[in-house]
Amino acid sequence: MLVAVSVEAELRRPDFGLRVIIVWKVIKGCLLAAFSIAALVLRHGDVHSSATSFVEWLGLDPASPRIDRLLDRIETLTPNRITIIGVGAAVVSAIMFIEAWGLHRRRVWAEWLTVIVTSSFIPLEVYHLVEKPSLGKVATLIANIAIVIYLLRHRWLFLPGRIGRWWKQRRNSRV
Repeated sequence: MLVAVSVEAELRRPDFGLRVIIVWKVIKGCLLAAFSIAALVLRHGDVHSSATSFVEWLGLDPASPRIDRLLDRIETLTPNRITIIGVGAAVVSAIMFIEAWGLHRRRVWAEWLTVIVTSSFIPLEVYHLVEKPSLGKVATLIANIAIVIYLLRHRWLFLPGRIGRWWKQRRNSRV
């Protein structure tokens, strides 16, 4: 009973959605950082056999049509192209971590950085969704739209100085 009450109170906190966005950004940043490190470490190795071993480790069938196509595309990558992909993933990962840190610290610049970066991906996601629709692409598009709308509707979370502290105290006293 006490746990249910505390969970319900936590869900009603005005910054619960912001904390979910921060965790989401950190998770994406970690995954991209791991991908970047793997790409940079494997750029001069046998990427195809490493990818095949990874697919088998996941318990997937490397001969299935989708995975086979993916492995064929990996086989055609040059070390230079893999380096570019790894560096690009590292840059995007760094941006994700900067967004998460700034949102955690309630910086106004982080709110706008997140809105601009996240909304800049939306047209690209719509294009990819039209080209090859999938449930994952729909979920990603919905999540990014929800993040932009949430941050724009809850701009008061980022009010600087005394006004922001007063507004947060006022909002917390109502709950």
